[in-house]
Amino acid sequence: MQWKKMMTLVLAVLLSACGAADNQNGGDEMNGNGDMNGNGNGNGGAMDNGDDMNGEANGNDDNGDMTEDLSNDMVADDPNMENEMDDMEEGNGAGDGETALDKGVRELEMEIQFTDDTEWEFEYEAENDEVDAEVEKEGDSSEGEEAREEIEGMLENLQLDTQQDDEEMAQELISALELNEDDIYKLEFFVELENDEMYNVEQTY
Repeated sequence: MQWKKMMTLVLAVLLSACGAADNQNGGDEMNGNGDMNGNGNGNGGAMDNGDDMNGEANGNDDNGDMTEDLSNDMVADDPNMENEMDDMEEGNGAGDGETALDKGVRELEMEIQFTDDTEWEFEYEAENDEVDAEVEKEGDSSEGEEAREEIEGMLENLQLDTQQDDEEMAQELISALELNEDDIYKLEFFVELENDEMYNVEQTY
């Protein structure tokens, strides 16, 4: 009889131990599921944020497309606008395209010495819509309208830039006069423009 009581007590202890183990496993499983739920919720938030970002990106693309379409429609409605836009793009380029004559010349003096010991001299002065001009080449000289036309013809082909150095400006002058650099010994040039720009060049070859 005492033996049966001992067996009953042992079985009760074992059953209690098994029950505790089951409860612990159940709690762990619930916690695991809870973590999974937590992770699931976190991923859901990330997906929502991704949807928002995609929406914003698509919105920006749509705005860009609308702007481009509007520009194309405006050009199609007004053919002259395309030419005006091209002119604006050219105006934003590196050079303004204006010649010295376009800018207006107040005063000009230039002397060129050639390797064969001949010289050219140019003088030009504009004041109150009156122009005094004189050109001397190898002993021959011209004044008045003839000299003015010759000098202004050169100025039409001359582009000056404050970013140019002496060598670059001298090369501009030589090109405008259609001369060969190899024939030149020395070039001196001074010009004052109506926009108050002044250039003073002295170049020896």
